[in-house]
Amino acid sequence: MQIHQVMPDDWELWRDVRLEALTADPDGFGSTLAREQAYTEDDWRESVERGLKLVALAPEPAGLVGAASKPSGLELYSMWVRSSHRGRGIGEALVKAVLAWAVEEGWKVVRLRVYDDNEPARRLYKRLGFVDADEPEYMEWTVS
Repeated sequence: MQIHQVMPDDWELWRDVRLEALTADPDGFGSTLAREQAYTEDDWRESVERGLKLVALAPEPAGLVGAASKPSGLELYSMWVRSSHRGRGIGEALVKAVLAWAVEEGWKVVRLRVYDDNEPARRLYKRLGFVDADEPEYMEWTVS
């Protein structure tokens, strides 16, 4: 498996995996398939340019995650692994790559939103050092 940092010229890779994620697990995201299917090439390129976008290749695209600056810290979002590849360490590798990047970039806090009923994701995040935040459905990781 390889963790690939998506660059603006790779926008189609990000688009394709993101649309697959929205198709497969529509309730897991703060957006909709219809909304993102309407994005133009410029919209996708702009999305890739904001923050960090990673795709796991195993060897085909098997997951993705993004991270972007928010007032409360760096926010990890769009975490998804193809169902056929779950349980193989891909999600852990993606999150660890975001955390390593956050440390390199000088971030002190990484936050994410995870629904309370998403126990597999919550277990993953807790295993990697995230704790429940003050805000419902949010977890955070701090540099120690």
